[in-house]
Amino acid sequence: MTDGSKTRTAGVVLAGGRSERFGSDKAAALWRGRSLVDWSVAALAQHCDVIFVSGRDHPAHVRVPDRPEPGLGPLGGLAGALFAAQEQGCDRILSLPCDTPDIPPDLLDRLCAQDKAAYVDSCPVIGIWPVADAARLEGWLASGKPRAMRAWTDEIGAIPVSAGGRIVNVNRPADLAHLDRR
Repeated sequence: MTDGSKTRTAGVVLAGGRSERFGSDKAAALWRGRSLVDWSVAALAQHCDVIFVSGRDHPAHVRVPDRPEPGLGPLGGLAGALFAAQEQGCDRILSLPCDTPDIPPDLLDRLCAQDKAAYVDSCPVIGIWPVADAARLEGWLASGKPRAMRAWTDEIGAIPVSAGGRIVNVNRPADLAHLDRR
């Protein structure tokens, strides 16, 4: 923002996947006594003025629908969240999937320090996105262009940010046990 006012950041947990490889509802799976979706909510809470959850109901946060229609993967969830953030007067949105509960402590700080769209190079679903791109992303998806996060990051010239270590993506119950061995 150029007028000197505080940048408002919304957060979104992308939690609409079918959990096919996991075998049950991955977002509700527990790790260290907390659901995976709530690990992401907690990580976002330190950086965001408002938090949305895409793809599922949550007792404490507003559910946002995919745009322009359901079933478009993370980009559909991100598009819906961008519009919801815009309605809340936010300038950008910080996205996390529900299946990365062990985010490096400074990673979200580094993303939030970016002045334009940026994403984690090894996990592009984690990123910071300007709400000004909401209609552009919705149009991209409606036109049938690739639904891959990397195709979108290339399209908008988003900046890759190093994770500074490996981010474990939980796709199977055994991945939770792997997190405990780290």
